[in-house]
Amino acid sequence: MSTTDDRLSALEARVAELEARLSGPSATPGRAAADDTGQLRYGGDARLGGYEWTWEVVRTPGELLKLPAGPLAAVLQAAGHPARFEVLRLLLTGPRTVNELQSELELNSTGQLYHHLKALSGAGLIEQTERAVYRLPAQVVFPVLALAAAAFDVTQARRA
Repeated sequence: MSTTDDRLSALEARVAELEARLSGPSATPGRAAADDTGQLRYGGDARLGGYEWTWEVVRTPGELLKLPAGPLAAVLQAAGHPARFEVLRLLLTGPRTVNELQSELELNSTGQLYHHLKALSGAGLIEQTERAVYRLPAQVVFPVLALAAAAFDVTQARRA
């Protein structure tokens, strides 16, 4: 095997390991933890901010119902404020500086913005990549899109 073949094999192994880490232990496409409650799936393909994303997560309803409410509610609470949700929507298309976010959100003060950024960061929804620059971690892109889709579906169901 040539050096190029060795490097390619090593790179493929690293990509497979990273994909497995991002998808989580029970998020293997087509499989979920064995129980009789069924399967819930979300995922898809998206092109945002110059990146292409492919994602599929499979969970069982039984697994989801056993999760502690506190951490789940913390994520929903952080994302649930209109300004914070708008931050998430802006960051879906790529990293933004604090100045860009401040301008796009038209908040009255940077203190307000930092308050929202702290809440989102504490919930693991965003990360600071360098001084005054924020982005969505790769592993939360589809969960944030799924939150938006689920919220839309609920609003549509109320109207029906």
